[in-house]
Amino acid sequence: FGTRTAPRCWCSFSGLLCWFGSVKLGIVGLHVYMDDFYGWDFKRNLVKFHNQLRPSRQVQLLLFWDHILCPYEDRKQESGVTLKIIGFWADIIKGSISLTPESIQVLVSEINAFLSSPLRKAALRDWQRLAGSLNWSLNVLPSARPALNEIPALNEMYRKISGQTLRIRVIPINGEIHRDLTWFSDLLQNAIGVRFVDSQTWEDSMADFVGWTDASNTGLSFVYAGNGFCYQLHSTEGKTPVDIFFRELLAILSLLHHIASKPTPPHHILIHSDSLDSVEVLNSLSAREQSHNASSLLQ
Repeated sequence: FGTRTAPRCWCSFSGLLCWFGSVKLGIVGLHVYMDDFYGWDFKRNLVKFHNQLRPSRQVQLLLFWDHILCPYEDRKQESGVTLKIIGFWADIIKGSISLTPESIQVLVSEINAFLSSPLRKAALRDWQRLAGSLNWSLNVLPSARPALNEIPALNEMYRKISGQTLRIRVIPINGEIHRDLTWFSDLLQNAIGVRFVDSQTWEDSMADFVGWTDASNTGLSFVYAGNGFCYQLHSTEGKTPVDIFFRELLAILSLLHHIASKPTPPHHILIHSDSLDSVEVLNSLSAREQSHNASSLLQ
């Protein structure tokens, strides 16, 4: 241990233990990430182990470890309807996975420390460390992807450190990265995580709001329930060109902003658009062009 190959060696070993527990011992639902083994069991399926009632499948794994003399700390063998797994807070009642309050505070502190670097320059090792932390958090923060997915800020971070090998070398922090990291830090305060159950899905017939949007080179519009709104778009000569794709996205976001401003906004919103590209961007929260991606940040 202590070398770059250490994580691979460790993962190979823990993977072997997980495979043996799953295949040879029949422990259902057993998984592992690095050295963190986790799984599920029925609430009523409890047995006494080390003077404590524990899930039967967890006890099976601990007995296996005892048999092969694999050391572990008894206090870390946890179970419950809410549990911290590889740094994420899993809630089986809500059916959600989110960042723990501690993880959020650590990420915010890391971002603030990075942006406060003297002369707005940070060492390569600090760039690499922050990029790794942000990538990890995206597992449960899909709404952060427009700012931190592989196209904008993270891509800019990787571009700046690409080919760099001297970890103490300082690299300037540009305005784009400063803006996106500040936005992400604010987003963390209200992060709700992701849901791993499909109870949030609904059929089109269940929509309590239905609207239509469209855009052209001269304007955009949206209509719903006998209401229609049209807005003229002025020429962008001499400025950054705006294509029809961006205008279609803006029309959809304008409708969302309009209904979100109502005293009692609807919950099941169905919007019809003739722009498949716009639908895909809002579904994946990712776009190839930075200008298109910026519109997703407005959600």
